[in-house]
Amino acid sequence: MTGTCFVTVGGTRLAYHVAGDGPVMIVHPGGPGVEYSYLRVPQLEETFTMVYVEPAGTGASDPLPEHATYADTYADLLHGLVEHLGVPAVHLLGHSHGGVVAQRYALRHPDRVAGLVLYSSTPVTDAAFWAEGTRQGAAYPRRHPEIPEAAAAAAALEEPPTEQTEAAKSAWMSAVLPVYFADFWGRRAEFEPLRAGIRSWPVDVDSTAVDFRPRLPEITAPTLVVTGRHDFICGPGWAAMLHDGIAGSRLVILPDSGHFGHLEEPEAFAAAVRELRDESFRAGVRGAFRRGDTAEARRLAEEELRRDGEPAGRVEALYALARLALRDGDLPAAERLASAALDIAVETGDRALQERPRHVLAAVARLAGDLDLARERYLASIELNDELNRPEVVNSEFYNLAFVELRRGDVDLARELFAEVGQRVFANGWRSFVPYLGIAAAALAAADGDHTRAARMIGFTDSAYATIGQVPDPDDAVELSRARDAAVAALGEDRFAFAYADGAVLEPGAAFGLDWSDART
Repeated sequence: MTGTCFVTVGGTRLAYHVAGDGPVMIVHPGGPGVEYSYLRVPQLEETFTMVYVEPAGTGASDPLPEHATYADTYADLLHGLVEHLGVPAVHLLGHSHGGVVAQRYALRHPDRVAGLVLYSSTPVTDAAFWAEGTRQGAAYPRRHPEIPEAAAAAAALEEPPTEQTEAAKSAWMSAVLPVYFADFWGRRAEFEPLRAGIRSWPVDVDSTAVDFRPRLPEITAPTLVVTGRHDFICGPGWAAMLHDGIAGSRLVILPDSGHFGHLEEPEAFAAAVRELRDESFRAGVRGAFRRGDTAEARRLAEEELRRDGEPAGRVEALYALARLALRDGDLPAAERLASAALDIAVETGDRALQERPRHVLAAVARLAGDLDLARERYLASIELNDELNRPEVVNSEFYNLAFVELRRGDVDLARELFAEVGQRVFANGWRSFVPYLGIAAAALAAADGDHTRAARMIGFTDSAYATIGQVPDPDDAVELSRARDAAVAALGEDRFAFAYADGAVLEPGAAFGLDWSDART
């Protein structure tokens, strides 16, 4: 679907425009009340299916509904558009006020956001925010003392139109627009057409005050925060608040931009957003695999390979398909796919890309029973990740190595390795690794012939995975199945069930005799 389209959400008709190819990215402009067309980004249409929405109250869309609010009403209408598009999750690019809307949407509908671009935006619009914008705007003429019109543009900021019409609001936007650029006057011929043609509509909401700062840690989607160094209204200070509040977010400051980085530094802006596409793909395909959603993981991986994009994306896609082959028990296919991923990684010269293919190749050898080769591959992976300063991955590979030693018959060495892994997990607060400790405990108990403890640890492990909404990795599923079969055979169904239920309610500290008190997180 391309071109101009319409959808009605709760009685309000919205216009939107579709261009490009790839994952869906909905683009929400700022203002509120500014026409969408200034935010057209052709460079991104090569990577995404761009959906440019005309917010209610602008352009061909209906007026805002009665009693509209600064963020919630727009987020509700946005959700109606997402539902209408019929895709499981979308990327959102929100500019200025559109970024406020995008934050609200990501907090309300986290499962529908594949990636988030908060572009020249802010998490708070209280009195201090507006006062700082006024102060920065008043200082604008000092940056351009030789341009008389600069003073006039800054003065216009302090005199918003009293007449609530499209014509008055558009004329005011045209007058103040130079302040929003880092160097409007030096590139006037380039930016004057926007100034001459910009359209804006008055917006009537009870309050423009929001404060999402306390809730930013709840945003879990891969997030890019991007702004211009010279943005007087939503500059680096507000971007830093977003970046600090959203775990794992990436902050990009465009050095020669103001509020319109996509126009002032278009290539750098597009490159930053395209990188988010790779981040969201990685998060999406890994999340689908961990949830046990094989079909979705396969769809995402195959779609990425058809795109034939950057090497990192192809490595991730082949790695995902190799893991799916492991899950299916097709070890030759897993070896072939992981080897192909490793070849691409080696060719790039980026050793970090080698980590995941090497992990799968070690797992293939382990599941095939070639324990000497598995040991060699895990040790090489440990060395690589130690070089890359990835202590959590190093710990994970020691955990896998312990299983190799267990299958080689060296139970004491396996016990020692598992104990060290558990101590590092608790010392560093690596809570997502707790289910794996349960698998290790079950396997050790089975090796010791203590099947009652094995059953308890299997109950603990199943409960731990259910808590985080994941399923075991293929090699771990094999180990868990072995321990389960041995325990059921030794105890019988009833005794197994009793011990299993006892383990399912254990807390991690009680299960392993460790606590989180010394954790550094």
